[in-house]
Amino acid sequence: MLKLFRPIAYFEALALIKPADLQALGYRLLLLDVDNTITTWNNQQLAPEVEQWFTQLSRYDLQACLLSNNSAERLQGLANHLGVAFYAKARKPLPAGYRRAIQQMGGQPARTLMLGDQLLTDILGASLAGLDSVLLRPISLAQEFRWTYVNRRIEKLFIKKVLAITPHNHFNL
Repeated sequence: MLKLFRPIAYFEALALIKPADLQALGYRLLLLDVDNTITTWNNQQLAPEVEQWFTQLSRYDLQACLLSNNSAERLQGLANHLGVAFYAKARKPLPAGYRRAIQQMGGQPARTLMLGDQLLTDILGASLAGLDSVLLRPISLAQEFRWTYVNRRIEKLFIKKVLAITPHNHFNL
């Protein structure tokens, strides 16, 4: 059961992931959670290092798609600013949203990677959809959606076990 929550790596921040490594691992499509993965909860502002990271993707033949349970209105501005696609109301962790986003982007599951900050939504959903995933440290826990608080409490029961068997801040290339 623990394997459903096991990402291929854990990173302290999105900017620590090298797009060149993602390309070398064979990925071409990146699905990214929004809140506490690329920006703080319910925030349209991005850190400069996150913006810089997104600008590097095209150099490595990587496409990005924001995959979120948020509304299209919440995602549209971020997606436009970053020049990426988005898939709203994904209903994570259900796998259908992941599959539809991959189809929308013309991607292949074997070449798709999910990046997110929650085991119970991002990582579990990726596993159920047959995708690799990377767990990111949440940007900030100061303010989150009310259901995310519930998820975080459940995650505390087993996150240490998951992290103990997951590479930190690197991929096993």
